[in-house]
Amino acid sequence: MAPVEVEVRYYAMLREAAGTRREKIMLPEGSNFGDLIGFVVVKYGPLFLRYVFDNEGRERDYLSFMVNGVSVHSREGFSTPLAEGDVVAILPPMGGG
Repeated sequence: MAPVEVEVRYYAMLREAAGTRREKIMLPEGSNFGDLIGFVVVKYGPLFLRYVFDNEGRERDYLSFMVNGVSVHSREGFSTPLAEGDVVAILPPMGGG
C-alpha cells in the first residue's frame, strides 16, 4: 500500500496552534478524515485538541471540516476517505456585518 499525500489548510486559531497556514501530510493508504485529525492533534498537542474537540471528545460544532470544498458531514463524517491530492480545510465560523 502506498501512502497518500494530502494538503491541510488551517485558519484563524488553528493556524496559531499549528504555527502554519498549510502543510502536506503523508498518511497510509486507506486513511480517512478522522485518521488525519488524530494525526494533527498528536502533532500539535493540547491547544490544537482544545480548539477541535470539547471536554467530552466531541468535535466543536462551530468548526467546518471540508475535503475538496465539501463538508465531511455531507459525506461520511470523520469516516470520509482521503485520497492522494485531497485538500482538507478546517474552518472557523465566518463573521460578517
